[in-house]
Amino acid sequence: MLGASGYVGGALWSGLSARHAVVGTRSARPVPGLVRLDLRDGRALRDLLDTGFDLVVHAAGLVDLSDAERQPALAAQLNAGSVGTLREAVRPTGTRILLLSTDNVFDGTADTYTEGALRNPVNVYGRTKCAAEDALAEEDGHLVVRIPLVYGRSPFADRFMARFGGPRTPARTDVVCAPLYLPWLAGALERLWTRSGLLHLGGSEVVTRYALMKRIRDALALPTEVVPVQGDDPPPAPRRPARLVLRSAHHDLLGPDLDTALADLARGGRVRHP
Repeated sequence: MLGASGYVGGALWSGLSARHAVVGTRSARPVPGLVRLDLRDGRALRDLLDTGFDLVVHAAGLVDLSDAERQPALAAQLNAGSVGTLREAVRPTGTRILLLSTDNVFDGTADTYTEGALRNPVNVYGRTKCAAEDALAEEDGHLVVRIPLVYGRSPFADRFMARFGGPRTPARTDVVCAPLYLPWLAGALERLWTRSGLLHLGGSEVVTRYALMKRIRDALALPTEVVPVQGDDPPPAPRRPARLVLRSAHHDLLGPDLDTALADLARGGRVRHP
């Protein structure tokens, strides 16, 4: 599990470790139980893979849209370059790769996006993830899974829930998504990871970012004021697609509705399975 110290990777590592032998990697920040790995170090990656794995889940990289916009070269190196390095490292071992990608490969002008939709990223993060997908597509047998905005708790980097840590948090009323409940993701990937090619996973409910944040705030009885905002900030802030709703033409898995997910979140956010 590359990126097990991150927000999505940490939740996956936690969920999958209950049923599989999982080795998780971290960056520089110490996390007990995880192996330090620099994604740019091809030798270290090859040495780690020599110990033998059936699958490598790539959930690492520079995922914050604003950070990617400010550091495009680093974003390209971590998000796309690391996939090429990983692809070369697994070739002698036959290990398969599952790459987590993003709905930000799309421009947000369509009602929904299935796997065959034309990519047209409008920000640096989306462009680097397009390059990552292309790097993996050069060889058969691997799997790309695009996911949307995710929400819920994670053991090592609770990035989403941290937005409720202050008295006020802004949320866009003009950005629409089909968010995915994070503790559900591990079980969904287990259902899909024997496949290859490209798949989408999305949430079952379509909401604005503002509505999502208000419902989370209310479900957890938090004091944070959710402040409605519209429009992108001026450059160098990233452009954000106006509507990103992922749907699949190849399976019928959808994340839980918000009421179900938020009830679980209020109880502590246990791992859920589709």
